[in-house]
Amino acid sequence: MDSNISKYTVLTTKSLKMITDEGTEDTIKVELGDHSIFPVKYSSGEAPSSENEIALSAINAKELEKEVGDSISLVIGGKERNLSVCGVYSDITNGGKTAKAIFTDETAATMWCVISAEFADDVSIGGKIKHYTAAFTFAKVSDVDEYIYQTFGSTIGSVKNAAVVSASVALIISALITVLFIKMILSRDRYSIAAMKALGFRSSDIEKQYISRLIFVLIISMVVGTILANTLGEVLAGAIISSFGASSFKFIINPVSAYIISPLMLLFAVLVAVFIGVHDAGKIKIPEYIKE
Repeated sequence: MDSNISKYTVLTTKSLKMITDEGTEDTIKVELGDHSIFPVKYSSGEAPSSENEIALSAINAKELEKEVGDSISLVIGGKERNLSVCGVYSDITNGGKTAKAIFTDETAATMWCVISAEFADDVSIGGKIKHYTAAFTFAKVSDVDEYIYQTFGSTIGSVKNAAVVSASVALIISALITVLFIKMILSRDRYSIAAMKALGFRSSDIEKQYISRLIFVLIISMVVGTILANTLGEVLAGAIISSFGASSFKFIINPVSAYIISPLMLLFAVLVAVFIGVHDAGKIKIPEYIKE
């Protein structure tokens, strides 16, 4: 035993037979061990504390139509046993279909084993990883950050790529809609514009009027849109990601990006569109729309 380890736990994943409510057999991956040492956050209920309890991942709970307090039947040690569902948690590993329990079953084959350990504050984690990697060549040793990246890296990468693509598309669509909206307004006001030009207003004066009004609307829209994107947007995106098994997925909002960089990018794109669209106001000819 390494004296530098302050606490640890051994979690063994096994594939067990499950008897469905229809009486058919299915399999379920169950992670066995003490889940109170390094607990996960449960979206409902809590971790199993007795051998008659089991916690289900969000996808398993949804597919099995189970909630906290319901029972599930497993074949343990060759005998059918009813377990009470004590909690539901988010999980995107192994297809999101996992379960946690603390009972033992020596008859079921072990699929894999994970040993989680916490070291004292003054211990070099990098040094310990190198030591254990050399000592246990058959095992994969990693720190928490690397484990999180390996587990959630693909999901985080997908969300990041989706965010970049969505932002690019949003900017293009915003600029396009702005240009089309301005052209529609100018088409409606073409007689008024021709009249103003006949009264001596310069094209630049008319353009400034439209630009000032559009910028005012743009600022109001940006404020409302930014607030909704960082509140309702998180809820909607979380609902989509929850379908992958992360029922309690939450975003950490970067204030600089959310409230400064993104609005400025949108402001720049829309302002360019405004100047492009409003420029057509100066091209309206007086004779074409004002008849004697």
